Parts: sequence; structure tokens; C-alpha cells
Amino acid sequence: MLIFIATVLPAQDRQVIEINKNWTFIDKGLPVEKVSSAYDGWQAVDIPHTWNNREIQSGDTVNYGTAWYKKILDPGIPQAGRQYFLRFEGVGQYAVLYVNRKYVGEHLGSYSAFAFNITRFLEPDTANVITVKVNNELNASYPKDNFLFGIYGGIYRNVNLIITENTHIGITDHASSGVYVSPVKIDNDLAILSVKTLLKNDGATKQLVQIKNTLEDNEGKICASNIMTSDLFPGGPVPVVMSLTAEKPHLWNGLKDPYLYRLTTELIMDGKVIDKVSQPYGIRYFSVEPDKGFILNGEPYRLYGVCRHQEWQDVGNALLPEHHRKDMELIHELGATSIRLAHYQQAEYFYTLADSIGFLVWAEIPFVNGFREGADGNAMQQMAELIKQNYNHPSIFVWGVHNEVIKGQDIARPVNLSRELHMLAKDLDPNRYTVSVSNIWWVYDHPIHENTDLQGFNQYTGWYGGKPENLAGWITKYHQARPDVRFSVSEYGAGANIAQQSLNDTSVPNPTGQFFPEGYQTHYHEVTWMAIEASPFIWASYVWNMFDFSVPEWDRGGIRGRNHKGLVTYDRKIKKDAFFWYKANWSEEAVLYLAGKRNDTVSADKIRFKAYCNFNTPELFIDGNSMGLMKTGKNEVQFLSDHITLSHGKHFVEIRANKHEMIMRDAFYLFVVM
Repeated sequence: MLIFIATVLPAQDRQVIEINKNWTFIDKGLPVEKVSSAYDGWQAVDIPHTWNNREIQSGDTVNYGTAWYKKILDPGIPQAGRQYFLRFEGVGQYAVLYVNRKYVGEHLGSYSAFAFNITRFLEPDTANVITVKVNNELNASYPKDNFLFGIYGGIYRNVNLIITENTHIGITDHASSGVYVSPVKIDNDLAILSVKTLLKNDGATKQLVQIKNTLEDNEGKICASNIMTSDLFPGGPVPVVMSLTAEKPHLWNGLKDPYLYRLTTELIMDGKVIDKVSQPYGIRYFSVEPDKGFILNGEPYRLYGVCRHQEWQDVGNALLPEHHRKDMELIHELGATSIRLAHYQQAEYFYTLADSIGFLVWAEIPFVNGFREGADGNAMQQMAELIKQNYNHPSIFVWGVHNEVIKGQDIARPVNLSRELHMLAKDLDPNRYTVSVSNIWWVYDHPIHENTDLQGFNQYTGWYGGKPENLAGWITKYHQARPDVRFSVSEYGAGANIAQQSLNDTSVPNPTGQFFPEGYQTHYHEVTWMAIEASPFIWASYVWNMFDFSVPEWDRGGIRGRNHKGLVTYDRKIKKDAFFWYKANWSEEAVLYLAGKRNDTVSADKIRFKAYCNFNTPELFIDGNSMGLMKTGKNEVQFLSDHITLSHGKHFVEIRANKHEMIMRDAFYLFVVM
């Protein structure tokens, strides 16, 4: 059973007030003066909210356009000597903020948080009205299109009102916590951390302040602390850098031991704590080596990964904590050790879950599926936001700068932007890797390659051309040709509609057609994973995708607007056969699974059955009669029967295996028609 730990950021004199309730919404492009007054058509909504969740998922025309949200703040705001901030965790995708009909600011980027100081726009002794204009149309300054995944519209993540004293820890440095913790030296004997705190004096006079950092273990014992006194002049923000040293640190060690300390930074005036930021922090070190792959705390650690989109059927991307927890439970059950959060920054809560469970996370920005002229600045902005907002998560080990950005003959500009993003990431965070992803895997020396620390290749051999058996040869040849390149298989996968079945599991479907039999997906993953598993120098691999998801412009695989490559269906209710293939290979949980159960009506003289078991050799029974032990198949967890002749009619097919003197079973009814 997973234990989920959420990040809570209380403060002595800081108030963080969630204001998700009691908004109103209208999907009309009204002028701002109309938005703040009574108008027909407003509807009551709570945040998170999106207006086009079902449209994007339907495959029909999508409502990309403008809508408005309105919220009235509670009485008693503002108070003298206080500062007021609005922090939005995610708005899709272009937001313009007004307070009392006055323009405050704007933000372009559907996936990152943003914060504004609204103090000077507030009026005493009156109802203060927040209005947000939201537009989710394609924007020339935004580095993605709608082909691979849709842009949902709405305020789809939490909104907080943050109230501080005039002197406080910074909030508006790309909506970060204002506290950045960096490893200086970490090993099993010693951890030296650098803690940079941004301080802000929004008052009129110089203040004498103290900054105190405290590192506590998970039992509340203080392991390290320090304190500094400084004059803080109006303006800023002013960075203050301090050092913390902890002896014999308890290392954060992935799923094996995701140990978290708590680091608290306090701002003190006249002996009183006036602001505080407290957050979990994991101490770890890692590297990636060309021949050994990923190394965590000095030991090889295989990164068995899946990719994840932040959307659910019928819900869209306006996810609640229970949606994130369910996704984490399924990924953990699978036995994965790493998650690629593609292709954009995802919810803060999800990174926090990864910290507490022990997943290694690849985080990236939405510079994806080609280069959009004029989008360089926004790509750089989103990279800064991604890094600064998620700087202290121990789960994150790599920053992704792009995915499949070469389309047509435009090469120089995406290459240049990739290099600039890499340099920005290394400047902001020299302690993590950068990675870029190419789908031009057959050109070893393409200019888009090797512009970052690590290289990813999206490898769909066996789906978009070729056969899955071809992958092993490419892996060997590429590694021989580029032995110093640290590369991963950043995506691989094949579509599967669980309503579509076939006895011919090895025939490659048309990837833009309407028939995606589940059995082929299973076969594809069996062959592909074995090639990856046999290559420990591949530092990570990521199944595309953990869950089915929507693509507005697609009409493939028998369901419009759907990408069927997930190991789990869009509604999270059905695990496909390939899910159990990976669970048998990756998980320590006992697995006994009879594949092909949805293919329960067949017309064939002879049938061969397939099972996955990771603890014993299963025995096959037909109508209660033993057919003997199954034979080892492609590897030690796959088992096959002989070809068995079955008569016309209904048959009970069962497998059994002993686990510590307990018999485990899996079974289904098969109908043979002639």
C-alpha cells in the first residue's frame, strides 16, 4: 500500500489560502468592463475547471477560444502592512489577470505556475473582484501545436491567495518557493548543502532581519542548522546564500528508501518569525555513465520507465488529488522506477508524490513536435519556470529541453534554441542533467543530437515502420558507433484497442488505420523490452504511454480523438495484457496472468496459450484437465503451451502456480466456433 505525503507550506505569519471555491465562469469574449458586472450566462464553478474536456476527447471540433473567470475576495482584505499575492498553479494557456477591472499582468504557458503581487490593486472596505481572461488558442509565441495532444482551456489547477508581511521570502521569482537548495558535496559520510533564499522588503525603510535554516529528520530531530543577520533594504529581491552540513546523511534512494528530511527557512525580525517556507528535501547523488547507465548513490539503478499525460477521460486535465494518486498507484503496481512527465510541466502535487514514493522523474517543457518561429522567448521562460518551481524535488534528475522538434528543412533554428535551453538549464541548475529527444534515430550525427548532457531517442520500430525485432540491431550498432553518447529509449510503444482482438499477434497493424489488436501491442512490448533489458548501457527507457489519452485531430484504432498506446485504458479501469508483461518483469509482487482473455471467441483448429508468471512455472488446465506445465517462452516470466486442439463450444481455461504452498490461479471462458 502506498503512503502519500503532500507538501504543506504553513508559516508563522504567512497565510496561504486556497481560493478554489465559488468562482463564476462564462465562455464569451467579453470586454473587461462587462466581466466585472452582472451579465447573463455566468455559471458557478469550482477550480480546477476546464471548459473543453469532452470536446477534445470526442474527436469533434474543439472550442479553442476565450473565456472568463471571476472571484470575489472575502471581506477584510486588504490590511495595512501586508502584501497580497495571487498564485495560479496552471491556466490553459494564456491568462490575463485583472483586479477591480485594473490590469495586473499576463502569463503565457499552460503548464507552469505564475504569481502576481496584487496589493496595490486592492481597495479597502469593499468587495475586491478578481477576473481572469483565459484563452487556449494556438499562440504564435508558444512552442507547441495541437497535433500530439490538445490544449485544454481553463483554470485547471489550484489558485492560492498568499498574504505576507511587507518583509518576506520572495514569491514572484517565476512563482518559486523563494528557497533553492543545492548539493555542494554529498556522499555516505557527509552532506554539504547550499541554501539560497530570496528576500524581499516591500516596505519603505531598511530592516534588520535574521535568516535561519533548519534541517530535520523524519522524526523531528535537528540534523543541521544555521542563522545569519543582515540588513534588508527596500526593493529586491535580495539573494542570501548559506551553508548547511549534515554528517552521515540518510540518503534518498529511490523506491528502495525514499527518505525525506524537512528543511525549514525562517525570516525573523525583532525575535519574531514573520515568514517561513518548509519543504521536504531528499539528499542523494547520481550520475549517468555511457557503459553502466544510471547510477544512484554510487550503485547501478535501472530506470524502468513510463510516460504520463496529465488527463483523464471525461475530466480532461482538471485533475483532483485522487486522480494523481490513482495514477501513481497504477505506475507503482507496474513496477516502474522512473516516470517521464511528457511533454510539459505537471502538477506540483505529482512531483511531491514522486518524492515520497521514490520515483526518478524526467521533467520537461512543451517544446515539442516542431519549431514555431517566434516561440524562443516563451520556451526559455517555461524552462526557467520549470526549474525554479521544482528545484528542490529530489525525484527530478533531468530537465528535458525538447521532443521531436525537427520537421521539414528547418534545422538551424531548433538546434540553436536547444543549445540555448541547455545553457539556461545548466546556469540555473548545474547539478542536474539536461536531455533532448529525437525521432531521427537512423541519422547518428544529426545536428539536433548531442546538444544536451543526455540524448533520448523515440524508437517506434515495429509500429511506425519495421518490425520490433529490428530494435536490438539498432541498439547494438548505435552504441558501437557512438560509444560515448549516453542515450535512452525515451519513447516506445504500439496502439491497442481492447475491443479489437486477433489470433495473429505478429502482423504489424497500419498505425494510422482503424484496427489495433491488443495482441500485437503485447507482442511488440515483449520483443522491444527484451532488447532494452539486454542493454544496461541504456540509462533509461520509457513506455509510451502509461495511459491512453486524447489527440484531437486523430481518427485511428476505432475510436476518434484517441491515442491507444497506453498500458491502461483512458478511464483507468482496464489494464491491458502488456501491463502484466511489465509487471511480471519489473515488480516484486507475485504475478500470474493468462494473456489473451479478451480474445474469448475464436475460430481455429489449434490454439496456443500464453501466461506471465514471475515466481514459478504455471500449469495449464482445460475444463479441469491438466495439459501439463507450460514451457518457458521469450524469457523467464513468459510461458507458452503447446498448440492445443479444442472442440466446438465453451471451454474453461485455467492456469495454476504454487507460491509458498499457496495456489494462485487465473482463468477465463473460451468459445470455439467453427
